[in-house]
Parts: sequence; structure tokens; C-alpha cells
Amino acid sequence: MPADSLLTNFNFAVQIELSGLGGDEGLAQGARRAAFSEVQGLEITLEPVSFREGGYNRGARQLVGKATHPPLVLKRGLSLDPAFWAWVRRCTDGTFPLPYVSGTIRIFQANGSGSQPGVWRFENGIVNRVKAADLHAAGGREVALEELHIVHEGLSRETP
Repeated sequence: MPADSLLTNFNFAVQIELSGLGGDEGLAQGARRAAFSEVQGLEITLEPVSFREGGYNRGARQLVGKATHPPLVLKRGLSLDPAFWAWVRRCTDGTFPLPYVSGTIRIFQANGSGSQPGVWRFENGIVNRVKAADLHAAGGREVALEELHIVHEGLSRETP
């Protein structure tokens, strides 16, 4: 059984690209791939700003302030790419500058048709938490990552 066939058990594929902002020197070029069974944090919150305008007596105008993005939380996943783990190690070992990356989260149909109903892109992300799966001698689990948290500077939805 080819190693890539293990990734087909998951519905969310993550591809990571180097951002070119520094700190990613020495990481292997090419896509860093992983697959996960749950993704959380696909959210953008816009902070409202109230503005009182002279002569407008119906109340304060509402403007859009800064956007905030919660961390992406990728759960129950697997990566067979050593470059993916090199990026995680560079984020967690405290070296400076941090290895910022950009990435794409592709959502696949559960029926295996290969169609992609959703594609999300995050910018300038770094790992902020990694939780490995518990190890059980009798379990035989395939899950290598229980949770991976990525903090980032922006999220957008792309058309597939």
C-alpha cells in the first residue's frame, strides 16, 4: 500500500508554501503536505467602529475596524512529508526569525470524487501548539497529530 493512500482517509488537505519573509532558509523547497479530519478556526471577525457624524441624528454610523483571526486548529491528522515536520520543529525551537509560511486548506468531498467545494488560504502562519496522539501498544492508530494550532495574519476564501 503506497504511503500517500493513508492521506485519503482525511477530508482536509493542507499545503504549506514558504513565505519568503525570512526564517525559512534551510527548509526544503516544495509543498509540505498533511491531511486532517477536522479543521476549526476558519473565521474572520471585523471589529465595528462607531462614528458620530454631525448632522446625522439617527445614531452613530457603523464602520469596519480591524480584522481578527483566531488560530487554525487542525485535528487528528497525518503528515508523511519530512519538510512539514522540519517547519514545525523550526517554529517550536525558538530560532529567530520565525519561519512564516503561507498555506492552503483544501476541503475534499467525503465520497472520494476529488472535487473541492472549499479552498481557504492563510497568510504568514507559524505553529503555536502541537499535540501528538497518545501512543497505545495495542491500538494500532494511524493518527500522528492530535492537534496542530497555526496562528496567522490573514484568512481568505478562494474559488476552487
